[in-house]
Amino acid sequence: MTNQPSAYSEQQPASVPAASARPRRILGIQPVLFVGICLLAIVTIITVVLIFVGDFESQAARVVWTVVVFLAFTALLALDLVLARRSATPLVIGVAANVYLLAVLMIAIWMSGAGGGREPWEDDFLFAELFGVVLLTILVVRAAAAGAWGLIRLGDRGRASMARVIGLVAASLLGLVGVLLTLHFAIDAFGFDVGEWYWRATVAAIVVTALAASITVLLYWNRRNIDWQEAEARGEHVRPVATAAAGPWPGQQPWPQQSMPPQSVPPQSVPPQSMPPQSMQRHPMQPPPAPPTGGLLPWPTYADGTPLPMGPDGQPAFPPSR
Repeated sequence: MTNQPSAYSEQQPASVPAASARPRRILGIQPVLFVGICLLAIVTIITVVLIFVGDFESQAARVVWTVVVFLAFTALLALDLVLARRSATPLVIGVAANVYLLAVLMIAIWMSGAGGGREPWEDDFLFAELFGVVLLTILVVRAAAAGAWGLIRLGDRGRASMARVIGLVAASLLGLVGVLLTLHFAIDAFGFDVGEWYWRATVAAIVVTALAASITVLLYWNRRNIDWQEAEARGEHVRPVATAAAGPWPGQQPWPQQSMPPQSVPPQSVPPQSMPPQSMQRHPMQPPPAPPTGGLLPWPTYADGTPLPMGPDGQPAFPPSR
């Protein structure tokens, strides 16, 4: 009677993490993706209203590029969903970048020249102007998003609190640079001209971002170097030629037995690069190793007990017979 409550208490917490580990869903959709879909629906409603309210003569180019932006938004969001199978970070960064893209491009497409300040000849070049704005904005923002994700991963793989913090700072600065390089399209659409200090701040942000990204990369390679040294100290990076004196590798066919023993060659005639290290050389008085139990032959040696070098095929390189 006293053991049953303890068994129940041991089984009860096991179901709690399973219930808490279930991902959250909104109508069967991930919350970040649900926000992107709702934003796309809102922008579509606003676009339909602007079609009936704005100038009808310049609507063709605006509608075409609106559809292009919608298709790009959908494709990029699908790409973020594929990348988010192992980590949710790409989806969060991608949705944030896509939301910003949608807002800036819709303002640049529908508010550019909406106040009637454009000349009649400028409407003829509206399609080409919007092409440059859409293409440049998508490339800059998505490149900044990809770079931010890469910096965050480098900071995490640095396995140090300093590397993680600097990686997050570098990713944030890179996102700020992407915003500063494209926000002026939306500002110009309202008729405001960005001044010289705007571009000075943009260049300063680029320099600081480059510094933070460089430190993140250096911390990552520092971690790689430390891991290599620790693995080498544990003997995990021993060269395969060092194991040749113990016989053939597992699964390798044994070399054919020679009818005659190899000719004695002085150790000086063996190339230096093929000579095993001193730690692997056997003492002249030490007896030869016993044959392995698997039926494989021991590694052949010279007359003085020095092991033969290994050939390119993994077999002993016997000296040519005269």
